[in-house]
Amino acid sequence: MSVDKRFSKQNIERGLHYLKRNGFKQAFFKAKERIDRDIQEENYEEWLQNNLPTQAELEQQRMHVFPHRYKISILVPAYETNLVFLKEMILSVMGQSYDNWELCIADGSESDRVKNCVMDMVGKCADLCCNSKIKYQKLDKNYGISVNSNKALEMSTGDYVGLLDHDDLLTKDALYEIVKALQDGVQIVNGIRENKILALYSDEDKINQDGSEYFDYHRKPDFNPDLLRTNNYICHFFVVERNIAVKVGGFRTEYNGAQDHDFIFRCIESASKSQIIHINKVLYHWRAHELSTADNPESKLYAYEAGKHAIEAHLERMGLEGEVIYTPHLGFFRVKYKQAEGRVMTITKKMWDAMNSADIALLSEEYIMILNSNLRPLTPNWQAELLSHLVRSEVGAVGGKLYTRKNTIESAGYSKNEDGKLIPNFRGMNRYYSGYMHRACLQQEVDGLSLDCMMIKKSALNLTNEKPGMLKEYIAVFDPYVEFKRK
Repeated sequence: MSVDKRFSKQNIERGLHYLKRNGFKQAFFKAKERIDRDIQEENYEEWLQNNLPTQAELEQQRMHVFPHRYKISILVPAYETNLVFLKEMILSVMGQSYDNWELCIADGSESDRVKNCVMDMVGKCADLCCNSKIKYQKLDKNYGISVNSNKALEMSTGDYVGLLDHDDLLTKDALYEIVKALQDGVQIVNGIRENKILALYSDEDKINQDGSEYFDYHRKPDFNPDLLRTNNYICHFFVVERNIAVKVGGFRTEYNGAQDHDFIFRCIESASKSQIIHINKVLYHWRAHELSTADNPESKLYAYEAGKHAIEAHLERMGLEGEVIYTPHLGFFRVKYKQAEGRVMTITKKMWDAMNSADIALLSEEYIMILNSNLRPLTPNWQAELLSHLVRSEVGAVGGKLYTRKNTIESAGYSKNEDGKLIPNFRGMNRYYSGYMHRACLQQEVDGLSLDCMMIKKSALNLTNEKPGMLKEYIAVFDPYVEFKRK
């Protein structure tokens, strides 16, 4: 992000709003962290251009014939769209290197500006096949984002549907990458071809109003339900099997502003992790302008209330009891799960290191708290907070956030890199920073936890080996609201 944009009038106003809501200390560290991140991302555009497919690669994609040519329907609810943005959106779909698609535009505009623009583009298109793939419906009134989206869904005939906002852009290889990933999910069941992949999502970034700058690259993790309960990290580009989109009832008006978050929840709640695929590439450019939440989170404050309700409804459907709480960061939440009963045995890390599986099998308690004697808790009732996660059937271990004496993060969970090596998350970062996409202060599933502070479920351990390990069917959860510091 350029210096001029960083200190724009709009950003200054946003900073003042944040200061008013959260106080000077949090506002200071947020501003400092943002500047540090912008410096780190100064070369993002160069990186992006080097990682986008070349013209030769796009031509190869156009020539490639997939064994299974799934039809992708792009759903676009429109309302009085900026015509420049609208044209660029349509061109981004027409320019796809994969050709089995349809664009379904449901227009709730009062004027005919959007209609005339779409018809003009279709009329000037030399590719007649492309013309037939652009479907447009002028609605009799503006029903709102959810109903307009449902109208677009009704128009669709594809195997899968993808969500595209009326002012955003797809990369030229977006649908190619989607269909490429879908090839791996094909299976034959009772002589019928099926695809085990139910939904996919990609990484994304933002594009400024005039299309001259790309920024805020959002590198997403693989499917992470706990993180999805804190914010709609999946967002764009989301593609789901059309039958599922119809089965769950499409989009719901009571969640306008967070309708995508609610829709994604309902689409994936009955799916297994292997059925939800993350494509580790930027396939979507989210337009940032003064009226969009991409560039101005405070432009649609009602959306955050809807997001809170979407998470609450999801928890209820999943049989989970918890309170959804706002955080200092707009659009990001904490789930405070209902405290549960359970006997916990607390042992030191030194004691744990000396134990083998046979020793652990003799313990009578189901829950074991491993705590380094050199740590002091900063969170009241910390043990109950950790236990509230472990009573969930899928959770085998949970840990908190550890700080050094110098107020830097020592442990915030671990993530595996491409080589399968565990890498510490946010180690060495200022404790008052929220981290990349605020993930240092969001509950989430992680690949590993520090043995200095971890509560485990005995029944989740594999005790057949000399040293215990967690069974594969269980997950580990990081809770940043349970904090410890070195003495």
